[in-house]
Amino acid sequence: MIEFSCSLCNGRMQAEDSAVGYYTVCAHCGHEVVVQNPIALGSTAPGMSTEQKLNVEMNPAPNGTKDLLILVFVSVSVFFGFYVPFLEYTDQTSEIYRLLAVGWVPYAVIAFGVIAFTMLGQRLALVMSSERALKETYLTHTTPLDTDQDIDEAMLMIREKARQINDKNVAQRVVGALARFKHTRSVREAEDQLTVYSELAYNQMDAGYTILRVIVWATPLLGFVGTVQGVSKSVGGLAKVLGGDVADVSEITTALGKVTSELAFAFDTTLVALVAVIIIMIAMTIVERADGSSLDRIEDYIKNQVLQNLPVKVGALKGGQNADL
Repeated sequence: MIEFSCSLCNGRMQAEDSAVGYYTVCAHCGHEVVVQNPIALGSTAPGMSTEQKLNVEMNPAPNGTKDLLILVFVSVSVFFGFYVPFLEYTDQTSEIYRLLAVGWVPYAVIAFGVIAFTMLGQRLALVMSSERALKETYLTHTTPLDTDQDIDEAMLMIREKARQINDKNVAQRVVGALARFKHTRSVREAEDQLTVYSELAYNQMDAGYTILRVIVWATPLLGFVGTVQGVSKSVGGLAKVLGGDVADVSEITTALGKVTSELAFAFDTTLVALVAVIIIMIAMTIVERADGSSLDRIEDYIKNQVLQNLPVKVGALKGGQNADL
């Protein structure tokens, strides 16, 4: 048995020794190529058996509880880390204090903003982890993949590399494709497995932004609720003064002052909510585009690192002419 590469797509294939010089169909790209550049393969692979010690998890369940606990802890820490010194050292008559610390709406808006940016930070950390994995070489043309033991050892090596660089995405796909190839010896089956992983990754990415989209939708509503509340109080206070028996003009002046302060609160809540949602939307767009681009790069990486490096047994075409003649 010999091993050679397709001259067009560089796909990895195996053929009988007698097929050298004859045409064959590349299982990777479908073009006719000549069996050449033989590399003799041994019948067995050296090394200890890894069948008993390898336990490949094909579809590890995401640790949602851990991510949720991290989200809650970081969000609460950042929220109180901001407001405790802010309330302690900020002048209560200042404009910034009125915008961020008067009424309940600013607290809710800031809380939503902190949760949103914490979730975006988690997504960005996952993207950076995948980008580091793209710099790794999990499979090459020289990686032995002829026997089940070879494939087991390759998967064990990949998992160890992934653990070292904290790769939770790319290595899982490579290992899944190798496991499928181990049982079927079919590149098409491995490609189908990678397609399933790809669809799952895009669906998970879309689901990862669901809560963020809810926050973007709900934050302006908080501002409008605060506006309605402020306008309602101001109108109610003005109606109470004007509808009563006022003996002194100064009472009307005082009442109008309270009305204007309530109106200021009403419009301030909308201002804070709209500014917050604009910032969240810009940050979410940047991270989401980086996330999608990273998945596209992973697709290209998988095609080059996995499919073309899987050895496929082929035979010379019937009626083919010897290339040496």
